[in-house]
Amino acid sequence: MFGKKIGLFSILGFRVSLDFSWFFLAILIVWSLSRGYFPAVIEGLDPNTALVLGIVGALGLFFSIIFHEFSHAIVARQFDIPIAGITLFIFGGVAELEKEPPSAKSEFLMAIAGPIASYVLAIAFYIIAGLLPDATAGAPLAAVFSYLAVINTILATFNLLPAFPLDGGRVFRAAIWGWTGNLQRATKLAAGTGRILGTFLMVLGVFSIISGNFVAGMWQALIGLFIIGAARSSEIQMVMKTYLDDVPVRRLMVDDPVIIPAQLPIHEIIEDYFYRCGHKAFPVVRGDVLLGWVRLEDIGKLAVKERARLTAFDVLSRDGLDRTVSPDSSVTHAMDVMRKHNTSRLLVTRNGKLEGILTLKDIMNHVAVRQEIGAAGHPKQSAEDSVG
Repeated sequence: MFGKKIGLFSILGFRVSLDFSWFFLAILIVWSLSRGYFPAVIEGLDPNTALVLGIVGALGLFFSIIFHEFSHAIVARQFDIPIAGITLFIFGGVAELEKEPPSAKSEFLMAIAGPIASYVLAIAFYIIAGLLPDATAGAPLAAVFSYLAVINTILATFNLLPAFPLDGGRVFRAAIWGWTGNLQRATKLAAGTGRILGTFLMVLGVFSIISGNFVAGMWQALIGLFIIGAARSSEIQMVMKTYLDDVPVRRLMVDDPVIIPAQLPIHEIIEDYFYRCGHKAFPVVRGDVLLGWVRLEDIGKLAVKERARLTAFDVLSRDGLDRTVSPDSSVTHAMDVMRKHNTSRLLVTRNGKLEGILTLKDIMNHVAVRQEIGAAGHPKQSAEDSVG
């Protein structure tokens, strides 16, 4: 979902990060508050003070989004749902769930916690603003708290719309799930409402742009596009889970992968493996014990004379050793590992010995075949699968 991120801090075991896209949002917020909002609500406000208020308002929004996402994360922890972290990006923030909630109840409580937290903040900011003197050029602080009260109210209310992936969409999915007992059907309906809302926002954005409100129209269209994409992604994930949940890794893995002996010279690896096979990495073994990878990018950094004297063992990378799965693991678990490490292939091992390689391409091919033949349910386990 995200590109490069900047880690900020950890609170209660949750890591908070900034996606680089968030800086664009921060700049836009500071600009709109300092050039538009605060000069409009405070008569005679000078530009420098307006800029300071814009920065303070942006920081308050930053805090509000983190508070909203932390409420999700804390409830998720109560149901043993792993959270990879909290990331702020161009459309706000997200608590990164590593797996789906285990029940409709947990989904509902986790989803509703965010809007409730935002409404609580809104009330707190309204009270603080009411206790302060009316905003003037000399005492403008009440305007900042009023803004934060309004923005948290908008944040909570917008998130309650019953359209996935918004919090209201998750609440809607939880209700359908609890009523029907069918998570796949609930996800399909919630994602459908997400696509409707996203399409509406895109159309509204086009009309706003045509009417001359370019900035608002652009944001409406972008948010609509994001919602449509996220709703579609949730459907795809559910389809993958339906087809793969009970499929063991050994069914889809390549059980005779091309391997490189640890003592093989680099120049032979280049000629006999990288040129002939076209892969960018190969597992390195000694006997049948996995040692790591030889990667094209590492060999490319070697001088020509080094390639003549070094072996696979000298340049192997061990970073793939923490990205392994058992042949008895489910493919859905393997995909969770792929997402966590941002990789499209995993080494399949048992007791440190290489048994195969699982690639995202092979997984997608399996799903495509299942969809093409229209099979229902999971494939029957073969006798080999049953005995392990």
